[in-house]
Amino acid sequence: MNKIRTIKIMKLCAISFKECWQDEQGRWWAQGGFPGQMTAIGRLFDRMTLVIVRGEPQEGGSPLPDFAEVVPLRPIPGSDTRRKVALLRAFPYYWGRIWREVRAADVVHTPVPGDLSLLGALAALLQRKRLIMRYGGSWEENSQQTTMNRVTKWIMRRFAGGRNVMIATGMQTELPAPRMHWLFATALARAEIDQFQPDYERGLSRPPCLVTLGRLSPEKGVEVLVRAVGLLKEEGFEPMPVLTILGDGPERGRLEALVDELGLRGQVRFTGMLGREELHRELAGADLAVHPSLTESLSKAWLDAMAHGLPLIATRVGVAGEFFGPPGQVGWLVPAGDPEALADAMRQVLTGEVDWPGMRRRCREKVEGMTLEAWAGRIGRFCAEQWGMRLEKGKLVV
Repeated sequence: MNKIRTIKIMKLCAISFKECWQDEQGRWWAQGGFPGQMTAIGRLFDRMTLVIVRGEPQEGGSPLPDFAEVVPLRPIPGSDTRRKVALLRAFPYYWGRIWREVRAADVVHTPVPGDLSLLGALAALLQRKRLIMRYGGSWEENSQQTTMNRVTKWIMRRFAGGRNVMIATGMQTELPAPRMHWLFATALARAEIDQFQPDYERGLSRPPCLVTLGRLSPEKGVEVLVRAVGLLKEEGFEPMPVLTILGDGPERGRLEALVDELGLRGQVRFTGMLGREELHRELAGADLAVHPSLTESLSKAWLDAMAHGLPLIATRVGVAGEFFGPPGQVGWLVPAGDPEALADAMRQVLTGEVDWPGMRRRCREKVEGMTLEAWAGRIGRFCAEQWGMRLEKGKLVV
């Protein structure tokens, strides 16, 4: 007699502090790489619930996966200490909503660091649910680390293994901790990469076109970059590069004031938040990307730039040394938080002998295998191995 194969429906609940918004048709949107990553990981399972924070509509963005049930939480006012106090006051509301969604799920995914994501992970651990906890910030200790970051890392180290798949963003040889995993970060789908082809043969524009991309928050170090451009202008560097700042965030007003103070209005342009198509157009017209972050793991912004054949000047944080390799292979590294060092690197790159066609090809080749599909596939293999499952046609099967 043939055995009847029983297939168990697997429901994923992903919990994030990410602010998302609805359009007039009721579809949910978010900025950055979050929508693509949630789509990719959601396809490993049969059903998906997304617990997010309801925010105000914003410019740019990408839609959340249309197959996911979205559970919006009310926003937590303020930042830093004010936010912590507000969360404590409303703790029964947030904990109750998150607890119910975790209880209804087979697997819980929490991208951390983040307060609501951490609550989701704790609820999963207490309910003994299968958990995928993914740390997206710098795993290495640095000046930007907070007490909550350290607590989150301790939890991941302590509970890694078995039903708990603990992942840190990086690519080192040595594991972040016993029973944990490294994973690269990306926001690039295979179909998206295939839509554009860099012009490998072009050299530098005149004037050179620089871009930086990402959220305008203090840890991204954009102030350092603006000051470095100011140093080039002060010394009379020619031809002065034009810098386009792609993105938005709480630092934008202060950065615009700094641009005015340094007399750089003709050299620096702010685009605000862009959708993926607009981002591609901006990157296609640039010569060189600059990423001055003060803390990083493995930046999605690096991959976005390199997919367009853009070499990078970046800071030596996180896994940058391992990722970039020798100077001039795909880019150059400088110390974090040092405008003089960054200005010196830009001066040397923009005036030196650089094999631009060769670098553009190497940049593109490096990201070809770092797609969202490959990213989700690695997560699926981690889960299948720890949970005694199979990964069939891109889906986890009991």
